[in-house]
Amino acid sequence: MNKKAKNQPEPAQVEIVEIEPLQIEPLDEPPLDGDGRVRGTVAMSRALVNAQQGLTLNEKRVMMAALRCIDSKKSPYLHGKGNGYVSVRVRADEFAALAALAPRSGEKQATAAYEGLKEGCASLQKRQLTYMDGPRKVVLNWVWKAVYHEREGWAEVSFSPDLTPHIFMLQRRFVSYQLEFARGLQSLYSWRLLELLMRERDRGRLLITLEDFRHVLEIPATYRFADIKRRVIETAVNELNAKADLVISWTPVKLGRAVNSLDFKFIQNPQSRLALDGELPFEESSAAAAAGS
Repeated sequence: MNKKAKNQPEPAQVEIVEIEPLQIEPLDEPPLDGDGRVRGTVAMSRALVNAQQGLTLNEKRVMMAALRCIDSKKSPYLHGKGNGYVSVRVRADEFAALAALAPRSGEKQATAAYEGLKEGCASLQKRQLTYMDGPRKVVLNWVWKAVYHEREGWAEVSFSPDLTPHIFMLQRRFVSYQLEFARGLQSLYSWRLLELLMRERDRGRLLITLEDFRHVLEIPATYRFADIKRRVIETAVNELNAKADLVISWTPVKLGRAVNSLDFKFIQNPQSRLALDGELPFEESSAAAAAGS
């Protein structure tokens, strides 16, 4: 018995490593500029734009408000230890600005912002995005954690480490747009169409198969084309024309008798509020333009 006991392997030694978050300093500025526009630009890889994002509208607002806080062209670890996840703060007033909650509502606006931010954080940790990398199906978590701080009016959003190459150090094949374009959008379909259009902003035209459109916008399989036209396309185009200062037109492209593709053409509204102060709303990146499609 003693001999057998001596031959028993020793218990494995487990080293517990504490991972400290790399805190990105919160933006010390009001969410709206002097002209009442939402401040900030978000950028992400084309893979994220083409992915099934799996977010609700409030979750999308929280994630984009979080992306607004970071510099997508730099490494997140330049001033950190290099082994932590990236954490940012999203304030309730930033959420309110993006959701276009009316300031005149007073306390009701604050309550709506707190509840929207809280709701957006509640299930964010469980949300996953899915995209194809050649023949491989890639599934990633959006966040490491999302914590709403009750009665403090802000949330801590910690990006999933796997998301890092899609939101940091972006040099080519990325998509960026000003958050003002998405201000007050009430349809997630509108927001997703906006991102697809921004992917092709240098051309002013998005030609996409109906199958890919269904996939990216996560349209229910039960929807026929008549449903997609009425509930998705027309709703999204009308909302973007009204709120995003875009002029969008579209036509279905048939193969035989069935609709095979969708052809969207869009330009900046000449009277755009985003063109103030000589700022180009379609901020061109030479690297992105060189990368092509």
